[in-house]
Amino acid sequence: MSGETSRDMSRFFYRGPAILCLALAICSVAILINDLWPFLQKGAGMNVLFHPDETDFDQILFHFSTLPRITMAFICGAGLALAGAAIQTVLRNPLASPTTLGVGAGVEFALTVFLLLAPAALAPFKEAAALAGGMIALGAVYLIASRRANATLWLILAGMIINLMLQSGTQIFLLFNEQYLQSVFMWGAGDLAQNGWDSTQFVLPRLLVGVAVVLLLSRPLDLLALGDDTASSLGARVTILRLLILGFAVFITASVISAAGLIGFIGLAVPAALRIAGLTRSRDLMIYSLLTGGFALLCIDFIVRQMNGLDGDIVPTGAATALIGAPFIILILRKARIMPGQQSEDHHPDQHIVSKNLLSLLLILGLVTGLGLSLFVSFNGHDFLFLTGGESFHDIVLQRSERTFAAIICGAALAVSGTLIQRVGRNPLASPEITGVSSATALAMIIALVFFGFGQRAELMFVGAAGGIISLIVLLLLCRKFTHAPHYLLLNGLALTAILGAIVRIALTRSGTQTSMLISWLAGTTYFTRMDEVLIVAGVTAALLVVVIAVRRPLELASFGNDQATSLGLGISGFQFFIMLLAAILAASATLLVGPLSFVGLMAPHLARIAGYRLAGGHLLGAVLIGANVMMVAEWLARNMLYPQQLPTGLIAALIGTAYFLFLAIRKR
Repeated sequence: MSGETSRDMSRFFYRGPAILCLALAICSVAILINDLWPFLQKGAGMNVLFHPDETDFDQILFHFSTLPRITMAFICGAGLALAGAAIQTVLRNPLASPTTLGVGAGVEFALTVFLLLAPAALAPFKEAAALAGGMIALGAVYLIASRRANATLWLILAGMIINLMLQSGTQIFLLFNEQYLQSVFMWGAGDLAQNGWDSTQFVLPRLLVGVAVVLLLSRPLDLLALGDDTASSLGARVTILRLLILGFAVFITASVISAAGLIGFIGLAVPAALRIAGLTRSRDLMIYSLLTGGFALLCIDFIVRQMNGLDGDIVPTGAATALIGAPFIILILRKARIMPGQQSEDHHPDQHIVSKNLLSLLLILGLVTGLGLSLFVSFNGHDFLFLTGGESFHDIVLQRSERTFAAIICGAALAVSGTLIQRVGRNPLASPEITGVSSATALAMIIALVFFGFGQRAELMFVGAAGGIISLIVLLLLCRKFTHAPHYLLLNGLALTAILGAIVRIALTRSGTQTSMLISWLAGTTYFTRMDEVLIVAGVTAALLVVVIAVRRPLELASFGNDQATSLGLGISGFQFFIMLLAAILAASATLLVGPLSFVGLMAPHLARIAGYRLAGGHLLGAVLIGANVMMVAEWLARNMLYPQQLPTGLIAALIGTAYFLFLAIRKR
């Protein structure tokens, strides 16, 4: 028996994970000593920890603010890392986590709705609402991705769809409750600031329950790691076990987010790092994840506290973890082939949801008819109103035309941009927002506006285009090792988007009175557009579309692959850069006019492809018609759905896009 115990102990102390955990533990102890040092010098170390002097402000501040924050950082990091390790093990997916599978977004959406709309009498049910939101989101992701040929990729893709849909819903509620905007925004970004021990007392017992259950189920977890068939043959009740473990993982996540907001990437990066370091057994992975996650978030939060300084600026801890954790995911993708290779082009035959010619006719008629309806028909919540004349007829038509044409032009520009990125990258899942182009463009513009005071549209367009181009070049370099395979391009793009999104959140916390306007712009709104700006972007889009159509034959060759294109005489590297440059300029132009939009650049080329637009020229024109129609409909709905209140057009477009991909995913089951 002693020999078995000795072997178990030797297996538990893996060299790599032990060194990582010990290093973080030493840093955490050093942080605690650093915070305590002024009191230790005065001989008041024990007093400030347990019985602070109520007449000493520094002791009160440390005991009721700094110390609870340190404790909460460890508890939240430990809980999220444990939840991530359990989810990764159950789903046998090294990229699964509460962040990537929509759990965090589901909890955030449920809590946002609950906090803004629920009466005070329902306050005790806040945690139940959070748990329900996380479970529903995870269930939707699992249903979409189950029984797929490449479940690993589909889990991440389904998580992205659910994340975007729920984040759009959260933004809608925030924009309609502007009085709570700043506080809810900071909470959603992950804020560990404390003013007492209430949050610690709320999270700690729930974490202990979750830890106890997950550790008790660690041995059955090892069976699940062998596969469902093997686990079933060994007597495990796979479905019940999976639901039980996932349920407690979501319970831990919901508890943490309820108290501290959305803190991403701890649940993904920590277990993945420990697996790379050599951990294989589930029990050891859970324990090491618990400790390493707690120490890691404590160290990250210490860095955040130093960045905040004394000037009152706040850097959200959740944004900082994404900024640190997302590059680690890129490192994982470069170090290990975690998914089997696939062909990078979609070679499935046309699905013919509707014929190409009929679709073209319907889209043209829809665009013309929709334009007339958008300009002259509105909805007041009860009846349709027709604009026929009057003193303000000219002004109303001008205002509607500015917004309608802005939406149409942006839809066309993003459709062309997405088509170019998909064809040159030979990746049907690529688009300006998924590859980070839209996020980089928005970030560059926000930094130029907030930190450097750029106000001219021409300056912002130039800066935004430069940001988009740099983002594309970085992504292509990251994926060059894997010949731009779809899943690596997608996952690296999502990680890059997370990094850029974290920086955007940090920049927004420093934007002061501009926060509300910038969040509205980030949601994609036509409200601030002017006709002269619309005409400029329309001219840029038309000119670049003509250029792209003129090079449609080389574009067709580029979609065959690098080797074949080179053998046919095409200088593929230079041509790829040229096309990506055009795609970035188009995305930057649309982003400047309306703001970053989700799913239009992905949905329009995708729908055009499956409708039969295969050749480059037809693919471009089909995508333009689809993108213009989608954005025109989204703009009318945004203007009239909740009249007199108006929704951001980008959020409606995102909801249309997610609904389409959910339908497509279910249809392909």
